[in-house]
Amino acid sequence: MNESQKIQLDRMVKFIEFEADEIVQNTETQSENEYHMKKKEMILKGKMEINQLYNKNTNLINSTSATMNATQMTSARLEILSTRDKCIKSVLADVNRELLKMRKHRLCYYREILKKLILQAMYQVVEQEVCLILIPDDVEYVTSIIPELRQIYFADTGINAKINIDKSIKLPTQEIGGVIVTANNRRVLVENTLVVRLLNLTQQAMPIICTGLSDKSH
Repeated sequence: MNESQKIQLDRMVKFIEFEADEIVQNTETQSENEYHMKKKEMILKGKMEINQLYNKNTNLINSTSATMNATQMTSARLEILSTRDKCIKSVLADVNRELLKMRKHRLCYYREILKKLILQAMYQVVEQEVCLILIPDDVEYVTSIIPELRQIYFADTGINAKINIDKSIKLPTQEIGGVIVTANNRRVLVENTLVVRLLNLTQQAMPIICTGLSDKSH
């Protein structure tokens, strides 16, 4: 090998070494870049998993809280309804006692009320012939005022009605008083007893009772 060939060979070796170093450097740079990219991917993936877990737990907490709130609200509503029912039953019991006292100690006052109850029911029936269902204690008195009832009814409606007292059936004593007016073989019926009127008044007073219970609950 002459000197010229030796120089040429050295150049080739250096070029190969340079290329090799460059390839190594590029490989190291690429590996480092890939490492950082992989690291970022792992960090991003970790963050996403943490966020998903956080959202899942948050939803679970919110759902549990909503369920607890709904349960508490339901419990509160049930308690209010129970209190309302007790209040209504207490009011009805008190009024029943007062009505019984009225029948016993204020008979004239009760009889005036009974007369109005009969006429009110007759005005709703509007028939030529009606039949009255009463409690046994009221039969004698109502029988005595039938002419007066017919006269008032005729003056108000122009109908000269025939008024009978149903002897085949009576109102139970616990009805306290009042009347059921029937017509056309009981196909037409209007119940106007004190118990029914009391229940109607209770329904009308329900908003007031509920408002009072609501205020007390606060």
